[in-house]
Parts: sequence; structure tokens; C-alpha cells
Amino acid sequence: MLTLFMLFLFPLLQSLFSLSLNTKWWNTFWALTLMFLISIHFIFNSMGLPKFMFTMQLDVLSSPLVTLSCFISSLMMISSTKIYLYKNKLSLFSTMVFSLNMMIIMVFTQSNLMFLYIFFEASLVPTLVLILLWGYQPERLQAGMYMMIYTVTASLPLLINILFLYSINGHLNMNIMFVNYWLSGTASELICWGLFITAFLVKLPLFLVHLWLPKAHVEAPVAGSMILAALLLKLGGYGVLRLLLVLPKMGLLLNNYITTIALLGGSITSLICIRQTDMKSLIAYSSVGHMGMMMGGSLTNTTWGIKLGMMMMLAHGLSSSGLFCLANLLYEKSNSRSMFISKGFLSLAPASALWWFLLCSLNMAAPPSINLLSELGLIISILSYSNLFSVTLIMMSFLSAVYTLILYTNTQHGQNPSFMNFFSSDFSIIFLLLFMHWLPAQLLILSASKLIFLS
Repeated sequence: MLTLFMLFLFPLLQSLFSLSLNTKWWNTFWALTLMFLISIHFIFNSMGLPKFMFTMQLDVLSSPLVTLSCFISSLMMISSTKIYLYKNKLSLFSTMVFSLNMMIIMVFTQSNLMFLYIFFEASLVPTLVLILLWGYQPERLQAGMYMMIYTVTASLPLLINILFLYSINGHLNMNIMFVNYWLSGTASELICWGLFITAFLVKLPLFLVHLWLPKAHVEAPVAGSMILAALLLKLGGYGVLRLLLVLPKMGLLLNNYITTIALLGGSITSLICIRQTDMKSLIAYSSVGHMGMMMGGSLTNTTWGIKLGMMMMLAHGLSSSGLFCLANLLYEKSNSRSMFISKGFLSLAPASALWWFLLCSLNMAAPPSINLLSELGLIISILSYSNLFSVTLIMMSFLSAVYTLILYTNTQHGQNPSFMNFFSSDFSIIFLLLFMHWLPAQLLILSASKLIFLS
């Protein structure tokens, strides 16, 4: 089944030689959509032993993320209606979206550590192109520089550790336990484990190394924000989860400190969200809090924590991506991301106000969404690990509801600004885009037992 993905490269290659930009745009969109439909098969029929093809595999951890990648990439094409209408480098944009999707899929399906590192780093290039060419402000160059410096610098220790690991074991296949990797002394073991996961923690991002994320989100176009929130952050989470499965007993002492930083950082970023006036900054900082809870639950090193962490990545990918689409909708109407200016949408556009309510409730983990199940499961996993984290978990859950309600009330209530553009972006395709973010998060609750209890 994995080879079927490659069949959908042909519509893209065919469109490269087409004279019509519209043809290439829609060929790319339908290729991504069909890849998503095929990848659904992996979730429900690849729950057993990993399926191997050269250095590639699909198992219960990677197949849902492959499906999410194809789904979000197709929604990126829908969300970029402004690029399509104004013919703003259509050919290059569709090529970047498709190539980025393929690189992310290759990360999720690798069983070789070196190939995982190569595609992990290669995914930065299309993302940087999206930010630089279709970003909003002149500061996008600085935002791209921040992203590259943080992620590339943090990835160098991972490369060194991979080469060191190969010199000891003679292979880099993650499906074969690295039995010779145990080094003499706890300090050496902790250092090597820290070198392993540093790159993934920065990509996640963990609190204290998260400053690149708000800058990249604010300067990126809507498609760039969607791919950052829904997929690129999941590369970091996936890397940590995969290493926890390969080396379950390594770096347990260091995991205690990382969990503490992740949960304390989630509480602090939730407080930062409350004082934000920029919509995209608020949503970006909320991602740090959600992924901090995901990392805290996963580093408990339990089966429950790892599987619920994977489910949290799916839930956050849908809700955060949808909120960035809504923020872009307001930006196109008011030409400002400030919540002091973008007000009164409840009276201007009741239909979009409904979607603000539905996606904000999704972000604050309201039932019956998959967000609620994943958050409750992670809280149980963390508290079973240590009751000392109960205060930070209470703060994160409460403050999550607070800043989400602030976001909703500030944008939907208040006096309408006189310069508001009332009629831009009110297309039925926008509501289809928002519906496709909200619906899977509600339907996934029906298959939650398959995602959690099967392996």
C-alpha cells in the first residue's frame, strides 16, 4: 500500500509541464486528497506488526500522523484562496506544499535513524520558502533566521550521537534494540540521551527553547502557520515517542527534569497567552502549553502516556490549524491581528462566529472531542507518575479555558471598527475548510479505543 503514495507524484510531475497554473494547483490538491484517503487504510488495517519496505515502516504510531499530514496539506491548498485568486506564484506554492508533505511523510515512515535525521532537516527548507515568499511583514526574514538557527543548531548533537551510535552498533535500524548502547556510568548515559532528544525538544518546542515558534507563526502565511502547528511540531513529538519505544530505560532521571520543565513551561505560557493582544501569538503560545502536556505524559514512559501523547498530537493538529485559519479570516477583514481592533464579529458574520465557538471549544478540550479524551488520559498518566505535578496540571487546564474564552469574547464582542472590510473571504469554501478541521476531532472519539488499546 505504501507504494500507492508514489503514484500520486505523477499528477504533480504532469502539471509541471502544463501551461495552466490552475491545472497544477488542482492536480496537487487532488493528489494530496487521494493520498489522505488511502492513508486512512493504514490507521485501521496496519495496527499489527510494523510493515517494512526497505528502510520504511508503518505502525500504530506513524500511520495516524501520515494521515494527518496528507489531510492538513490538502486543507492548506483550500485555505490559500488568496494566493490562488491573485496568481501569486501558484506553481512554486503548490510544489512547496507537496514536497513538504512528502518530506514529513518520509520522516514518519523511516526505520533508519540517519534517514529520519535527513528528512527531519530537509523539511525546514520548504517551510522557510513559505515564510519568506508568502509572509506578511518585513520581519519574516528574521523569523526564518530564528527558526533555522534554533532547529539546525539543536540538531547537530543528534547527528553526532547518530554517528557515535553507528560506530558502536554497526547499524541504525530503530526496530533492532541497541543492546550495546549502554555506556558505563549514569552521567554518560544521561549525556547521550540528552544529545538524542535535544533536536526533537526544540522542534516540539519545549519551554525555554520555544522563542522561534511565535515569530515564525506571526510572520508566516496561513498555510505556513497550519503546517507549523499541525505537522512540524509533531515531528519533535514523534521523534521523542519513537526513541522512547526504542530505548525505554534510558535517561529516566533526565526525563524527570524535562517533564518538570514542560509542565511548568505550559503553565507559564498559559499565563503569557492571557496578556497577548496578537491573535496568532496567542494561538502559537497555546501550542507550547499543549505540547508541554503531551511531552510530560509521554515521558512517564508508560504505554498509556505514549499512546495518549500521540492522540494529543492529532487533536492539537486539528484544533490549532483551524484556529489559525480563523485568525487569517479576521486578518483579511480588518488587516490587523490585534484583538483590540478585530472586534464585533458576532454581529458582522454570525456564521464565522459559530465556527469560532466550535473551534475554541475544541481548543479548550470540550466534549465530545478527541481533545478531551487525550487531555484526561495525559493528566491521569502524569498524576500516576507523581502527585507533585497536580498544581501545574490544574493551572494548565484552568488557564487554557481562560485564554480561549478571552480569544473568543475579544474577537466576537465589542464595537465594530469603521474600516472593517465586511465582504472579503466570505466564501463557502472557507466554511468547508473550518468544518473539515472540526469534524475529524469529533469523529475520532468513536475510534479512540482502536488508537489507544491496539498496538
